[in-house]
Order: sequence, then C-alpha cells, then structure tokens
Amino acid sequence: MRQVELPRGGAVLAWVALLAWVALGLGARAGSAGSEVGLAPTKGPEILVEDLRAHLTLLASDAFEGRMTAEEGGRKAAEYVAASFARSGLTPLGVDGTWFQPYVLPIPVLGEGNRLEALHGEERLVFELTKDWNPVSVTPNAEVGGGLVFAGFGIAAPAAGHDDYAGLDVKGKVVLVLRKAPPGRGKLARFAPLLSKVTTAAKQGAVAILIVNDAPTAKSEGDALLPWNAGIGGAAGSSPIPFGFLTRAAATRLVARAGLDLAALEVQSAEAKGARVVEGLSVSLRTAMSATTEANTRNVVGFLRGRDPDLADEVVVIGAHHDHVGRGGGASLGGRAAQGQVHNGADDNGSGTVTLLELAEWFAAGANRPRRSLLFLSFSGEELGLLGSIHYVEHPLVPLADTVAMVNLDMVGRCKDGNLEVGGVGTALGLQELVAAANKPHGLNISWDPQGEAPSDSTSFFLKKLPVLFLFTGLHEDYHRPSDDLEKICFDELGRIALLTRDIVRTIAERDERLVFTNPPKPPRRPRLGVQPSPELHPGGIALAGVVEDGPAARAGLRAGDVIVSVAGQVVRKVQDLQQVLRKLEPGKPIDVVILREGAEVTVPLTLEE
Repeated sequence: MRQVELPRGGAVLAWVALLAWVALGLGARAGSAGSEVGLAPTKGPEILVEDLRAHLTLLASDAFEGRMTAEEGGRKAAEYVAASFARSGLTPLGVDGTWFQPYVLPIPVLGEGNRLEALHGEERLVFELTKDWNPVSVTPNAEVGGGLVFAGFGIAAPAAGHDDYAGLDVKGKVVLVLRKAPPGRGKLARFAPLLSKVTTAAKQGAVAILIVNDAPTAKSEGDALLPWNAGIGGAAGSSPIPFGFLTRAAATRLVARAGLDLAALEVQSAEAKGARVVEGLSVSLRTAMSATTEANTRNVVGFLRGRDPDLADEVVVIGAHHDHVGRGGGASLGGRAAQGQVHNGADDNGSGTVTLLELAEWFAAGANRPRRSLLFLSFSGEELGLLGSIHYVEHPLVPLADTVAMVNLDMVGRCKDGNLEVGGVGTALGLQELVAAANKPHGLNISWDPQGEAPSDSTSFFLKKLPVLFLFTGLHEDYHRPSDDLEKICFDELGRIALLTRDIVRTIAERDERLVFTNPPKPPRRPRLGVQPSPELHPGGIALAGVVEDGPAARAGLRAGDVIVSVAGQVVRKVQDLQQVLRKLEPGKPIDVVILREGAEVTVPLTLEE
C-alpha cells in the first residue's frame, strides 16, 4: 500500500484495537454458527424486499458497532453471515470445517517501559505517555539518548530550494521536526509524509526523531496527539530509528527550557532558517512496541455443490464485504463531529451483504441449484485495502483454475430511478450481452464499464485473470458518514438488483461453455484535473500535495493543501473514487469541484481537459 499517515481519532484505519470475543470464536464448527443478536426471520427462499429489509435492520443497527474489521462488530457480522449460510443449507468451506477463513491483520501493541525525558542542567522534564507523546507503530524497540536539535520541517531537498539540514550536524543527536511542509510550498509536499522525515533524519545520522504538530494542524485539529497505533505505511518496527510524536504544547515546553520559542522557529523554518542546536538540552527516549501475529479477522465461506456432475467442479463466486468503518476513525468523512459515532454502513456494504444472504437462500432451495457450483464469499478487510479478497485469491479454497467468474456486490442500496453501474463487462467474451439479456425482465438502467479494476473486491479476482462483474449504485453524500442508515436504502430497487444478480449468476452457472477471460480494452483518454494527491490520507477527502502548472486545477485556483470533497456532485474519498468519477466525465465539460480550504468548504468551477 502507499506510504500514508492515517488521520487520528477513534479507531485508526488499518491499525485497530483487537478485542477478545469470548462467546464466539474463529474455531466455531459447522453447525455451531450462531449470531449473538439472533438471525432475522425470513419468509422462505424467495428473494423478497421484506427479507432484505429484515436482514439489514439488524446488520446496520448499532448492535454491530459499525462492523469494523478486527473489532467486535466485525466479528459479529461474520457470525451473522455464517449463521444465515447455515440456515440456508450451504456447506461450510472454511478452515478446519468451519465457515471461516481467518487471516492476520498485524495490529501494533503498546509495550511496557516507553519513556521520554529531557535534561536541562539539573532539571528533568518527564513527558506523559499518551498525553504529551506517543511512540509510533513503526518504531523499533530501542533506548537512545543525545543532544536535541531542532531541524525545521525535517526536509532535505536542496534541488527544490529547501534544506533544513544545511550546515547542521545531527550525528548522534535526537532530532525534533515539524509535521507536514511549509505553507504555500506545494513542491515540498512530497517530502512531508512522516516516514519520509524519519528516513531523512536517519540518513543525516540522527539516533531518534520526534515529530510535532505544525501550527496549522494544531489549530485545525486541536493539537491532537498522533495515536501510537496509527498506521503510517510501514510495518511494526520498520522505522530506521526510534520515532516518537509530541503535541505542540509539549514541544513548546521542551524548547522553552533553552529559551527558544517554537512558534518563532516555525516561521523561520518556512524559509529553512529555523534549524539549530537546542543548547543545554539532552533527550532520552525508550520505545517498546510489538504486533499481533495471531489470526484476528476472517472471511466467511459457504459452498453449494452444482447439480451437474460434469460441471460441478467449476465454481461461480458471488461476493460482498461485510465490514465497515466502525465508529469512524480515519475513514470517516463526517469530520470531527462524527468521531465516536457508529457508522452503520447500511449501503456500504450492508446492502451487498444482505443481497448475498438472500441469493444464498434462493440458490440453495432444491430446484434452484444450478449446474455449476456456487461459492458465497463474505469478505472482511475491504475497507482496509481489499485485504480479505486478496487473502482469498492468494489462498483459494477452490482452485482458481476452476473458478469461472466472480460477481461482486458493493453499495447496491441507493439506486435512483433504476440506475445501476455494472463494471467488468469487458473481462469475458459476451459478458455485457449476457448481463443485458438478464436485465430485460427487470428494466434497470445500466451504465457499462468494461474495466476489471475498481475500488472493491472484484479487483483481486480480475488481477488473477478471472472474469468479474461489479454491481454498484454509486457514491452519495452519506458515504462513510454516520448518516448511511437504513432509512436511506431504496429497498424496492435493491430487490430488483438482487433478482438481476440471481439471473446473471444463474445464466453463468447454467450455460454449457464457461466464460472466456479477456483483457478489457484500454480505457479511453480521460479528462484530467491536473492534481497531485498527497500520500497522507485526509478524513474529508483527497488532500492535494500540489497541482500541475497551467493545468485545469491550477487555473481554477486549486493549490497544495486543498482537500477535494466532491467532483461534479460525486463524493470522493480516495484516488480510486476520483478516477471512477472522471471516467464518466468528458473533456471540455465545465464542472464544480468542492474543496476544503482552511476548514471551510469552497465551490470552484473549472473545465476539464484531456
């Protein structure tokens, strides 16, 4: 994954606290799967809107706590799916006869003995763990000490006109640097990621690094401390030198002992003139971290044997992800006000999950069993980077050579006027025609995308050269917000999509010949914005490290530090979202881009270019 610094607050994306779950475990055997909150009653194998609603009323309730991957809510969701598969009569195809395929999500664990102290003459300053400072997840376990050097923004980029280390000897010293990059210096944004600053300090000979909130961050985020379990793009222990993070208040107190003013140093550092030895101060730092190595999250796997002995060894996969973002954390788009609130994810991806459950029940009912076998996969870890589906294709429970196709359901609950996007139709010969024929009795307005890559689990299968389909009803204003709730779901349309998916799967599973994989045609040239996304994630959208000189964004006034919230009315959170929106737009088309700038939303009109 990209080197990123994940935003703070609540559970942190990709690094979450592992909770013990006594009542239900990874070793639940076939037949023992059960849901702690009980299964929704359904009216039988027919795919009914009221059954979809009954399932989603539970899965998108606060009882599942937002279904964060390795937290209790995500585990409850996996148990719920397993219990529904068992009731439908599927066969468990997980590890050791269970419904589950467990895998490891390495989670950092705070060790004992972390310590940060400074000595000024006879005066000893002790900084309080988790209040004044934190070790960061990537730090090695070490105990070091040395004189303190303030190194501005910690950037050594003479070719870009900025070198905080010029004329500064930091060998054997502890370096204190500011977070991010000088304001208004877009070309320096690529040197701003935390790990970049750590690597630079190590190359200069520093024995440890302390990073402190810069003034704009402290102002906008309340000088919040980077959590010790924040994922910033590296594995536990991968930092070349010990690494700690200070609040601005703590760092101000530290340098004041030597008669220095951190705010004044920061102003000077914007021009690479603030770096200096902090006379009379020495720092000692002890970091102690570890990481979990036991399986702590899992996919759910149910199997239905095909009725035709000649075709039953071939399998069609139907997939959806059951995880969401818990109580927000770095993945929430709701801002600071949303932190700590349950993000129920009724559409993302409760809608796909309940459709998967209804399809399993329908296909398992006697005469509905198709000629080929079906594998029902409910993935975890999609929100953290397709982790569950990546694990599955690397450790398949049915040989990939016997996998005919993968049909993926992700965010299918917000269909407006019957509009549905179907991606992947260029990944097999005749696939678009097959879907179009299956849609005739349902009359959905389908927009087609031949490409096999999308920001969802079907991509993992496409990259293994398997035909895929991705059903999706689009982004919306409630995406990754606490407001993605049950009452926003278009249940009648969700029922139509479930029936269409049934007919697509049935056609693929019944035909004499298996689908033939094709590489989709190269996508046409897309309109461009001319922006350089920052490697740092931002809870509001896509932070910009810079803009292309004389590009559409630059001419419209966008600049480094802006955060793109929406493009042409479509919410964007990550680069894949932006790419998906741009695919639907045309060069020369005037659109509005909504950005966050200095905490306020600004609408910027611009015209896209090829």
